[in-house]
Formats: sequence, structure tokens, C-alpha cells
Amino acid sequence: MREGTTAEDELGPLKPGDRFGDCTVERLLGKGSMASVFLVRASDGAQYALKVMDPELAKKDPTYRERFLREAEFAMNIRHRNLISVHDAGEESERGFCYILMDYMPGGTVKDLVRKRGALPIAQAIQIATQVAVAMEVAHIHGIIHRDIKPDNIMFDADGVPKLADLGVARFAADAHLNTQKGMIVGTPAYMAPEQMIDSHHIDERADIYSLGLVLYEMLAGKSPNVGSTVMGLIAKSIKGEPLPDVRTMRPEVSASVAYVLSLMLAPKVEQRPHTSRAAADLLTRAAAGSLLIPETPTKADAALHERESWWKRPISIILLVITSLFVGFLAAWCICLAQNARPD
Repeated sequence: MREGTTAEDELGPLKPGDRFGDCTVERLLGKGSMASVFLVRASDGAQYALKVMDPELAKKDPTYRERFLREAEFAMNIRHRNLISVHDAGEESERGFCYILMDYMPGGTVKDLVRKRGALPIAQAIQIATQVAVAMEVAHIHGIIHRDIKPDNIMFDADGVPKLADLGVARFAADAHLNTQKGMIVGTPAYMAPEQMIDSHHIDERADIYSLGLVLYEMLAGKSPNVGSTVMGLIAKSIKGEPLPDVRTMRPEVSASVAYVLSLMLAPKVEQRPHTSRAAADLLTRAAAGSLLIPETPTKADAALHERESWWKRPISIILLVITSLFVGFLAAWCICLAQNARPD
């Protein structure tokens, strides 16, 4: 609890037992910097998650209200198996807050799953990442860059189906100026793409692909490759363009093809990543099935062996140069020998 606040303050504008439309508030599910999420039950017994924006934010800056309602507008107009469905949204004028009523996800999050189990089975990790990538593609097609793909924002329904949540910091590509301020870092640093760490304003869907790659890495390795890093350290790595360690150093049983696709998703340079989330999903599917051909990247030892075994395949010009040099040397030595023999005693 924050200093100077009461338990009721921590809950936000609602508390257990309050009525909200046809629903009764049961308990607080979580509280973030922008909003609180409550579990509510409708009169027919159905449970929902009610996301309520902190009223103080709207008072300080109207753009927060606009961003929140734009998230709701997008989510209400699109349906996908791997996106959390929104059923209602708007402003509650009497109590002065904005809200989003959406599906309740009783299965927890990827973060909960990794915390409980550690590294996930490879097939399960790839299946989760692939389904989230498809959901990302739906958002991208509609001009949305999520910008906060992380384990906390991938949730499971009662059947274990992964669903992408929290479009609250998403950027609408056509009018990004409405959602960010210049120079402002938006997202969660440990899961940001290098270019997003440097400039959150000018990014595209490949930043989301990088973030999903970090989530997949964490599911495979059991921990984030950025664990323990400071924000300044992450920014420094972003500027240097340092690649992350091969996931097989943490999980040797990961196949070469899966590790290869993950390295593409986590390429420091934007242009080296898959161009779309759908492409990333297809690559992961093929890698998991063992049908993906990857380019050969010989090790230093392989290169040295190749150098020794194929010396005779070098360009003929080099071989002729060596022969010519030997001949000239021999001729020079022969001439010197003749000159010495020709001297008078």
C-alpha cells in the first residue's frame, strides 16, 4: 500500500459489493499505473473483468482518457480467438470514470505460468507464441502497434487458450501523435525492441515481433534474457545493437531451426526480422514441425577445417604467383652462382 493511502483508496473508484449496471463488484484483480481491474458478476452468474481508469489521470491529462476509450473502441469492433473480447465501454458520469467490460481470464498469465513451472515444454511455448503472433497480426492489419507485449499481457481463458490483452498503450499508426509524446518511452523496458527503447514514437509492427521473441525466449529458458538489467543498461545495449545469447545456452534441447527463428525475431536490426507477425507465426510453425531449412552458418572450427582441406581450390592466379615467385628466386640464385664462378682467381 502506498504511503498516505487507505485500503479503500487502493481499490480505486469501486469496492467489493458495489453495483455497476447489471453487475456486482466481487474483488480487485489487479491495479496498474493507469487503471484497476475488478472481477464482477452479472445477474445471470456470468463473470467479467471490469477495467476502470484512474479518474485522477483524466483530470491531469485528457489524452489518457482518449487513449483508454480508443482501446475500447478498437476492441469492441474486432473479434478474434486470441484477443480478449470487450462487451461494453464508456464513461460512468455519476462516479466520473471510464471503463471497459471484458472477458474474465481465470487461467492467469504467461508470467504466472513461468513463475510456477519454470521453462515450459518447447511445443507449448511455441504454440502460445504462434497464437499470440496471429492475434498481433489482426491488430497490425487494423493499424495498431501494441507496444507492450509481455508475459503479463498474455492471459489464458478457462480452456487454456492464450489471449492478448491490454491495448492501452497501443499506437494507432495513422495518428500516433494522439497517443504518445515525443521522446517518451512507452512500454515495459525489459520487453522492448532496441528501436523502441530509443524512440517509442517511430516504430512499426516489427517492434511487437521483437517483444514477442523475448516472451518466447523466457518461456523456453525459464527466465528473461534481460533479467536484472537496468533501464540505462538496456538503452546502452540498444544503441550498441548487441544480439542476445543463443537460447540453446539456456535450453540445449531447443532445435536449431527454432533457435534460428527466435534469432530472427530478436534481430537487433529491424530489417532483419520477419516483416509481419503472420510470417513469424509461419516460421515458428515450420520450425516446430522440422520442415524449415535454415542457412548454414559454419563455426570457426568448421571454417578452419575447410581452409585446410580446400587449399588447392584457391584461384589459379594465386597458384601461378607462387610458382612464378619460386622460379624467379631460383633464377636469381643461379645467376649469382654463375657470376661467382666466372670471377678470375
